[in-house]
Amino acid sequence: MKAIHLYSLAAICASFFLLITSAVSAVEIVELVNFVMADGGSNEFLGSDSVYGFAIEGDTAYVQVSGASLPQVNRVDNLSGGQATTRLVSPAQWLATAGKTSMTTMNGLGVWSNVVEFADVSSDEIWRVNKLTGELIKYADITSITNATGSTNGVNIVAWHTVNPLTGEDVFYDSQSKNILATGGSNVVSVFMTVAEITNVFGNADIYGGMTFDRDGNFYWGQYVSGSYEGLQRRATNGVLSLLVSKQDIANVTVGSYPVIGDMFYAPDGLLYFVTRMGTRACILTCDPAASNVAATLKMCLSESDLTNSAARSANVGGEIGWYKGGVCWHHFKEGTWRSGIFAVVPTNEPALAISGPAEVVVNTSNVPYACTLLLTNRWGVYTRYDQTSTSQWSIVGGAPAGVTLDGNLLTVDAEPTNQLITLQAASSYAGQPLTNTYDVLLVPEPAALALGVLLICVGRVRPVRRV
Repeated sequence: MKAIHLYSLAAICASFFLLITSAVSAVEIVELVNFVMADGGSNEFLGSDSVYGFAIEGDTAYVQVSGASLPQVNRVDNLSGGQATTRLVSPAQWLATAGKTSMTTMNGLGVWSNVVEFADVSSDEIWRVNKLTGELIKYADITSITNATGSTNGVNIVAWHTVNPLTGEDVFYDSQSKNILATGGSNVVSVFMTVAEITNVFGNADIYGGMTFDRDGNFYWGQYVSGSYEGLQRRATNGVLSLLVSKQDIANVTVGSYPVIGDMFYAPDGLLYFVTRMGTRACILTCDPAASNVAATLKMCLSESDLTNSAARSANVGGEIGWYKGGVCWHHFKEGTWRSGIFAVVPTNEPALAISGPAEVVVNTSNVPYACTLLLTNRWGVYTRYDQTSTSQWSIVGGAPAGVTLDGNLLTVDAEPTNQLITLQAASSYAGQPLTNTYDVLLVPEPAALALGVLLICVGRVRPVRRV
């Protein structure tokens, strides 16, 4: 008899192996942070309208929300379970310091060292927030920005900005002077790319689209040229400007339906993710900016259908995108009375665990019912998707087939299986709401490859959360 504890994956001997995988090919999307948590948590919820920007660092999200004259910056800890929200900047604090009742980051909010940093469209200034204490700092005021541009017509910061990961300084676009600027310390601003430099290559300097840097310091942005959305541009570390992906390249993938470039993000997997949209309809594309033929690597990451027919319920991705433990994440704005939070893709997991003898990977050793914890792996490292606050009761959907039994959290197989697919279900709760997770388990006979003495246990993809 072979036994598998559901709080662990156990290789008792090499007569069979267990493959946990997904029988469906649909993209799996979850609401990583709901709007109540983004807006202060259940005890401190204020009732603003939308998430306008976010940045994720480890298992913590820093979220800027605004609307209804209730601008805030909040920190949401323990994203993977037991979330808790701390208000860093309150509406009263923002009004007293910035003199505004609105705060709009849109794209580009970032984290550097001990601060959250963003360009604010409402005040036309650059701000920093101590991510632990909530101290609000005006990092670059209007005077320092106009001194850099030499403009006599004021400043008009728009939604396109980013934090340089090599320096921690903010890079942002002033649509009044049409220069791309960069901070260099408190109230120190310089021109990063001049209007002439951009115009000489692309015809004009009408920047329209997100901004990001890769790990080497190459800079990327979206460009608007002569009445059409040109595509993605790159400024290499040697200062050379070039068209990375054209609007036609994008149209070839999206069938021409989403010409407007939105936010973009260079992810830890070495790929560039960016939004293309039209009105409230959008999709997310990806490409490899280091490839010799970047256009050949361009592909759909999340289609409009993927976004709409999921927990996200909408393809209105007009704001920030980011990254959480191996999957792209994003937010969208209030639609009618529905206010949403931050959504994330549960990454596709690949075989990554090899066991050459009797072994056990302990994930959780509590009694049944117990905290539902499942170890997932992918090609970028370990991704753990779990809910620390819930309890789960396991069952086999449709009942156990002959030779397979489930007693509490102990799965047993009496004899060598013959390509049996069973579906485990974990009844649980999340944020006070009941839900169930299901996991497909494929039991197969020992393959020829195991003659080499290697037993593969592959921890695979989690199906979408289903509310009950």
